[in-house]
Amino acid sequence: MKDSFVHRTARGLIVPFVIVICVLLAGVGSARAAKNALVEVGFVGVPPPNFQNVLLNVRSVRINPHASAAPGNKSWNNIPVPPGIGGSGRSADLQIDLNTSQNVPQLFNIAGVQPGTYSIAELLLDPDNPGTLVPNCPLAPPLSAANDGCINYPIQLAAGHSVISVTNTGPGGLIQPGNGKLTELVLQVSMTIIQAPTTPGGAYTVAVTLASPPTNPVELGVVKGSVNVKTGSGSGTSPTGKVRKLAVTAEAIGTNTAIASAPVKNGKFTLELPAAGGPAAPGFGTLYDLAVAGGGDTYAAERLLPLYPGQSITADFNGSNSLTGSQTLGNITGTITDNCVATKPIVGATLQLLIPPDSNPTANCFPSETSPESFLECVAVATANTDNTGYFPLPGTLKVPAEFANVPIGKKKAPYVYVMEVSAPGYDNLFVYAIPGTNKKDGTCSTDGTTFTACKLALNTGYVSGTIPIEPPISGQTTLVQVFAEDTGTNNIESALPAPIIVRSSNPGTVGFTLNVPTKPISPATVRTFDLFATTIDLYHGVTDPYQGHTIAVLSDVTGPAEQSGHVCNTVEAPFAQTITCIGHGSITAGPAGVANADLGTSVVLSKGNVQITNTPVQNQSANSNPLNSYSFCIPADTYQVQRLQLPVPSPDATPSVAPTPFLDGSPVTVTIPPAPLVHGPTASPTPTIKCPTTCENSDGSCPGICNDVIQPL
Repeated sequence: MKDSFVHRTARGLIVPFVIVICVLLAGVGSARAAKNALVEVGFVGVPPPNFQNVLLNVRSVRINPHASAAPGNKSWNNIPVPPGIGGSGRSADLQIDLNTSQNVPQLFNIAGVQPGTYSIAELLLDPDNPGTLVPNCPLAPPLSAANDGCINYPIQLAAGHSVISVTNTGPGGLIQPGNGKLTELVLQVSMTIIQAPTTPGGAYTVAVTLASPPTNPVELGVVKGSVNVKTGSGSGTSPTGKVRKLAVTAEAIGTNTAIASAPVKNGKFTLELPAAGGPAAPGFGTLYDLAVAGGGDTYAAERLLPLYPGQSITADFNGSNSLTGSQTLGNITGTITDNCVATKPIVGATLQLLIPPDSNPTANCFPSETSPESFLECVAVATANTDNTGYFPLPGTLKVPAEFANVPIGKKKAPYVYVMEVSAPGYDNLFVYAIPGTNKKDGTCSTDGTTFTACKLALNTGYVSGTIPIEPPISGQTTLVQVFAEDTGTNNIESALPAPIIVRSSNPGTVGFTLNVPTKPISPATVRTFDLFATTIDLYHGVTDPYQGHTIAVLSDVTGPAEQSGHVCNTVEAPFAQTITCIGHGSITAGPAGVANADLGTSVVLSKGNVQITNTPVQNQSANSNPLNSYSFCIPADTYQVQRLQLPVPSPDATPSVAPTPFLDGSPVTVTIPPAPLVHGPTASPTPTIKCPTTCENSDGSCPGICNDVIQPL
């Protein structure tokens, strides 16, 4: 349900949408032998109008010095999908949404290429599944139409458009990557609808074209600097025998979300990063942290001033901020379990090593009762996750060891170098001091800094139980129900059911649920409170529906369970009053008036009954050539409230101590989406071309038809 304007992270923070869409999950793109230039590829989108999602499944981008190069030409240089993304090998895809990359580029990958002048770039999509379109509901749904909104439609490339490329035969070509330098290649990806489908779930025929440079401003900035490494006295080796390369990674401020990494070469690094602009100079600005790790050296970190399009920030790690090399490297390993249920592993827990940034060297990364949020001033320099048994870290690759297998040995007496944060959905965060182990030992942890033992850690939690009224499906069908808990009055999801509840036709009309939630109050509150909402996962003509067709049940301001004492966990009851019913799709769009005075920190949040359900960025803003300041939601027909959510504009002259928090701006506006007209059944409209079931079916044989759209500017 949650769109991407804000994203709940392991640090308990929120990441601005202008960062999230740009995430580059690759490691350092080091150039191979004879390929000692680097090219960073990014995309900006020009989507067709009136679509909720415009998705392309990108397999790779390739470039060639010869504009007329044949497909089998040996001079093609390939920039593939980042390792570990969207599959494996040559079949891996990275999905991009042209809607969300209209202003700020979505980074794709960095790869080594041969230096020279390149005159052609080609975009390669998945040949079996090139992409998907999700249209909004029509403004006036025709009674005889068969194509609903808010469902997936595949795309197929029109005849004569199977090759997606851009050329420049001028002296400078498209790009001229130089030896040892990083060069950006930003491709504007445009889609035009050639023909709409004639049957539900049929394919849109489209044409996809490239332009470079884009016609709209390219919103990128540069972060560069030097890294000085002093001589150390350790071994410079690790228990695995492999050492990660020294690199500088840009992270979304206050998170471990990696945006891009650059190798340190000859003591220098350069990063080209998305930078939020705007109609007035210098722009909105994007905030980053830098984490320096690898090479058998000590860690370093920095928190930066806002980065603006076309501008550069210099971050030097030298002098008193220099790294120390030849460190002995160790492991931090262990297990994370549930403190309520003995030996129950916590799968997918996140662990981070935190250190103060150079700009704030006295930051306390270990929170206390008097400073419970001091850790937000620190930077994550290494991350690990647990496997299905609760063990951490997950293994690295044959060539690149896990980050927690390459930890420089720190001081073994207070003050300890490493504070480790452990987090998982539905659990209280845990902070410990961590000392890496040597000679393949596992390392040790301490909650108080005095007694260190094996890192067998347990997280506290509590439970919210209740019932939800629901109209059961008809015989032979099932409905899946998911329940979410978020901090009251916010969009910060804290927990969800590990698996949806299956509802069958024999259901008596209610479903029961038990959801684990964190219990520690958020300062300055003395109790933890939550908003709950329950949604469904539906099928549309037998295929998973991206947006549900049942109403959403909400329950606001639920007092959570008391904090855990020992191994005894507390439970509170929270029964829903609203009934989940079959209603059909609907959509809300901004229309031509759009969202007034929006910037790249503006989004729109959708609520029901004072519970925030989802949010979406304001898209296609200035300084694009045809800005619309648009937004849209695909949501079941019902009555909702829409309201601006605003991220504060960063100060151009002040390095923030913590990540900024968005706030609700202005008054909410009530919007009612009329239910879709029923088809078939005794009271249905005459729409025989619709086949039941659509998203759901009623007991009288009717089902929702073509959905309605409501225009609501802000």
